[in-house]
Amino acid sequence: MNALEIFDPTGATEVTDLHAPRLDTLAGKTVAFLSDDMWQAHRILPLVREKLQERYPDAVFIPETEFPMGTQQIDTDETVDLVVARGAEAVIVGNAS
Repeated sequence: MNALEIFDPTGATEVTDLHAPRLDTLAGKTVAFLSDDMWQAHRILPLVREKLQERYPDAVFIPETEFPMGTQQIDTDETVDLVVARGAEAVIVGNAS
């Protein structure tokens, strides 16, 4: 009988840094939006921001247009530095694809 060997190209990534703990609320917080610039992100992120602003009127929402866009651009130390410099206490990263 012939044997079939399968190679999985996806690999495995060891998680060494866990996500930050969730905030109890966005009330009074500064929230940055980042876009990986995938299909329809330019439509969905403003809608999410609008809904959150209605729910948390005392929060500050920094739009994705004020940061670099694209998967490789948002995954850089420079983008992290920009987010920190703007005083963001939370970040929403999204795409609509």
